[in-house]
Amino acid sequence: MSLSLTQRKRLGTIGRYIVIIFWMLFTLLPIYTAFVASLTEYENLGKSFLFPTDWAWHNYADIFQRVDMTIYLRSTFIYALSTAVINVILATFTGYALSRFRFRGKGFYSSVLLVTQVLPQVVIVVPVFLLMQQLGLYDTYPGIIITIVATSMAFPTLLMRSFYDSVPAALEEAAAIDGCSRLQALFRVIIPLALPGIGTAFGLSFFSGWSQYLYPLILTRDPAKTPVTVGIARLIDNQTPWEMVMTGTLISIIPAILIYLLVQKSLIKGMASGAVK
Repeated sequence: MSLSLTQRKRLGTIGRYIVIIFWMLFTLLPIYTAFVASLTEYENLGKSFLFPTDWAWHNYADIFQRVDMTIYLRSTFIYALSTAVINVILATFTGYALSRFRFRGKGFYSSVLLVTQVLPQVVIVVPVFLLMQQLGLYDTYPGIIITIVATSMAFPTLLMRSFYDSVPAALEEAAAIDGCSRLQALFRVIIPLALPGIGTAFGLSFFSGWSQYLYPLILTRDPAKTPVTVGIARLIDNQTPWEMVMTGTLISIIPAILIYLLVQKSLIKGMASGAVK
C-alpha cells in the first residue's frame, strides 16, 4: 500500500522530531545525572540514577563553605569577559585587514591561524609556562588572559573576515566619495553591517574563556585567581566528594546559561548569517 505525499511528509516530520528528541535527551543525560548526584548524600551515590535518594538541597549551600565558589566564579567571569572584549577588538581590525588589504605573507598568516585551531593545547603548555615565568606574568590575571586570548583569537578573526568579505567594497568607495577616510568608513559603514558577526565573536569568545581549564591550572597558584573549573577539579582526591563536585559543576554553568539566554538571538543570527555568507 503506497502512501500519499501528505502522509510521507507527515512521517518525515515525525521522524525528524523523534531524532531531535532522542538527541536532546542524549545531550542532557550527563547534566541530569549530575543533578541527581548533586542531591544525593555521599554514601548513597550510585544507588539511583533516575531520582535523587535524599534530595540533599543543602549541598548547594555546603559547596560555598567547602570551597571559595564566589571567588572562583568572580575569577572565571574576569577571564571570560576580558577574553571576549580583547578578542572582539583584535578580530574586528585583524579580520578587516585580512579581508581588504593585500600584503606579503597574508596567506601564510591565515594558514597559521588555521593551524592554531587544530594544535593541541598541551603541546605548548611548557613553553607558555616558561615564557610567563620569564616575563613575570606567572600567577597574574594579565598572564592568564593573554594566554587565553592568544590561543582563542583565531576563530573570531576568521569569522570576522568572512563577514567583511560579504560586505561590498563599493560601500567603502561611496563613503570615500562622501569624504570619509578608510577608518571612518570602517566605523560608520562596515562595522554596523558586521554587528551580527561581532556579537557572535563576543559570545563564542566569552564561552571559550569561561570553560578554560588547562592554562589556568598551569599558570595559577593563588586561590583568588583560580577559575571555577580548576577550583572544582581540585576537590578530586582519594576520597572525592562527588556530590560536591557535581553541585559545583552545575552552579558553574548557570551563569554561562543565563548569558547565553540573553545573547542567543544575536548569536544564532550571527552564526546563520555567517553560514549563508
